[in-house]
Amino acid sequence: MTVLEGLEAVRKRPGMYIGSTGVRGLHHLVYEIVDNSVDEALAGNCSQVDVTIHPDNSITVADDGRGIPVSNMAKEGRPAVEVILTVLHAGGKFGDGGGYKVSGGLHGVGASVVNALSETLDIEVRRDGFRFSQSYARGTPQHDLQKNEATKEHGTSITFLPDSTIFDETTYDFQTLETRLRETAFLTRGLRITLTDERGEGKRVEFHAEGGIRDFVAYLNEGKEQLAGGKKVIYFDGDSDKEGYVEVAMQWNGTYQESVHSFANNINTHEGGSHMSGFRTALTRQINSWAREKGELKEKDPELSGEDIREGLTAVISVKLADPQFEGQTKTKLGNPGMAGNVQRVVNAGLSEFLEENPAEARAIVRKAVQAAQARSAARKARDLTRRKSALENSRLPGKLADCSVKDPSLAEIFIVEGDSAGGSAKQGRDRHTQAVLPLRGKILNVERARIDKVLGNNEVQALITAIGTGVRDEFDIANARYHKIILMTDADVDGAHIRTLILTLLFREMPELFEAGFIYIAKPPLYKLKQGRNERYIEKESELEEVLLSDKFERYEVIDGAGQQFKLTDARWQRYNRLLKQFEGWGSTLRAAHGQDVVRFLTESGLLSEQAADLAKAKEIFERDTVEGAVLDTTLLEESEDLLLVRGVETKTGLASTHRIRRSLFDSAEYRQYVKIHAQLVELAGTPSFSVTLADRTEDATTFEELRRSVMSVAQRGVSLNRFKGLGEMNSEQLRETTMDPTSRTLAQVSIEDAAEADQIFSKLMGDVVEFRKQFIEDNALAATIDV
Repeated sequence: MTVLEGLEAVRKRPGMYIGSTGVRGLHHLVYEIVDNSVDEALAGNCSQVDVTIHPDNSITVADDGRGIPVSNMAKEGRPAVEVILTVLHAGGKFGDGGGYKVSGGLHGVGASVVNALSETLDIEVRRDGFRFSQSYARGTPQHDLQKNEATKEHGTSITFLPDSTIFDETTYDFQTLETRLRETAFLTRGLRITLTDERGEGKRVEFHAEGGIRDFVAYLNEGKEQLAGGKKVIYFDGDSDKEGYVEVAMQWNGTYQESVHSFANNINTHEGGSHMSGFRTALTRQINSWAREKGELKEKDPELSGEDIREGLTAVISVKLADPQFEGQTKTKLGNPGMAGNVQRVVNAGLSEFLEENPAEARAIVRKAVQAAQARSAARKARDLTRRKSALENSRLPGKLADCSVKDPSLAEIFIVEGDSAGGSAKQGRDRHTQAVLPLRGKILNVERARIDKVLGNNEVQALITAIGTGVRDEFDIANARYHKIILMTDADVDGAHIRTLILTLLFREMPELFEAGFIYIAKPPLYKLKQGRNERYIEKESELEEVLLSDKFERYEVIDGAGQQFKLTDARWQRYNRLLKQFEGWGSTLRAAHGQDVVRFLTESGLLSEQAADLAKAKEIFERDTVEGAVLDTTLLEESEDLLLVRGVETKTGLASTHRIRRSLFDSAEYRQYVKIHAQLVELAGTPSFSVTLADRTEDATTFEELRRSVMSVAQRGVSLNRFKGLGEMNSEQLRETTMDPTSRTLAQVSIEDAAEADQIFSKLMGDVVEFRKQFIEDNALAATIDV
């Protein structure tokens, strides 16, 4: 029996606290710290939150709140800030102590978990007239809390570097953070949030929504045609001492999709809950009541269903309550029973008033719902064709479906394959007992631009829905799913990507619960086929290729640096080298963006980095020396002004001369100092460039740290045949089975919905009617795209 104490449990089982050690968990670290700052804003004590991604992928979150308390806690005998960062379930969000009336963080594990899973964490608290600071390494304090200089400022700044021994990937995605922070700003009216990316060319965005969730709805409806007369966002709110505060913003558009998002204390409750139930009940009742009263619905007409009324509706429901009851740590569903009645009360009053005061808009809303009801009735026959009575029944299945023989849906999986040809190979390569194959002919209907009757009238869509077995929309029943793995397998080309996107659009719009249940996957064929002698194996990713090529060769490498010293390669040293190199490249990329490629190369060739010239005075001294050991250039400081240094460099081997204008500010920047610092650590570990890399009878030279890595990998490939796959089309049925279909050897990517609001907007923009938004998306992302030839 083993009992894990304190933060040791977090490091042993990180997935229990942040969901995963992949990309999702990595970004969750940022959300935990930002949410603490947002709680300060909800309490009325914070107006600004700044998030910065540094070139080494460390993160700083700074706010102007009250600052975490620094006084000693009587029971623990340590400063409160240290307890919060080192003890699970410690914080100001428990009990009646007046810490926070409304808070998203309830369990008190956020900051301490981030600390435990960070290689380093530095905190600065501005409070009580002074600056206080403390540093941690993997959750352990490196010194006592220090009291520094006096200040009139207040707030907290936390800088942390995710632990690369914990996380599979430590590179932050700007767009992922941008999406989350934008949503947070919409939900926290008046809070200003900035996101700055210091990597590469750098980016900075700022979010500030004085209109709160009204602006959120307007943002979600960008690119969608509004109903006639429905240009303004409907908004109302209400408060209850017992249940809390409710605000609702909504607007109908001309699309056929519902986009309703709910939040509790700024937490996205994508599974809904009591607040969503209250909203839907009140909405359906009020629209039907107004339609009956005004004669839009005749006495003989049936009631409009909630689904008909919500067609084309974009809405945000946000509630703030003192004691939210979430279902588990994931907080995806609100359980407070009283909140349903509270939301009903607010929506009944607000919507009734709006409908009476805006009859033209009310009629447009009702008429759209009536049209939706008529389309739903017309779709009934098509829907009947896609309905299946039970998961065990085999009647009325599509003729092109090659079904599996197992009757237990949890053991069954279906491959949705592009085209009859690929479908034939998949059918030959499958396990007939557990694997079904459904080939689709061509590109299915784009459901983003079609009503449900047209969607269900499409043959390919019918076949897909029938095969899955759950039905769609209000008749959806996940218990009837015939397969618990729905795997999209398309070619790795433009058409294949388009077909996959069309299928995902269908599933997202008509059967979103499949994503929440974790049933949707994308087939991921290997990148390489590696052959060495008689041995063959498939390689799924670049890191695996590196491990395979190097694992048994480290002791046989001979790496000699420019000073004649040998760099002894071991697995641990190589991993540390790669981590340092990644940081070095990050800081260098930032400097190149700010000062130019030539200037940064000149810094290296002139010997500044090797001499650890971390300030202007040391740099000037080196420029004026006659020679610098190991330097590629002899330099002369020609001129110095208030802003610039004019430096001449002459190549020692060729005599070629060049002149460089270097801004003095470069030497004062934190990026330059970090660049010099990481360079020194690389030199200490691997030696001084240039390098000679020898393995057996093969030798390569490398003049830089980046080239050293490439040379180590290059010489390891001697005698190895490496075949790079471009997609499924290059594989026969046996290879397809072995690499992509066999559960013992394949890799699948599970598709999940991180942010339903963002997913909704992306589908609307990229698959909707407005061309301008697709054009803008291409322009915004063109530089980030990669072409693999």
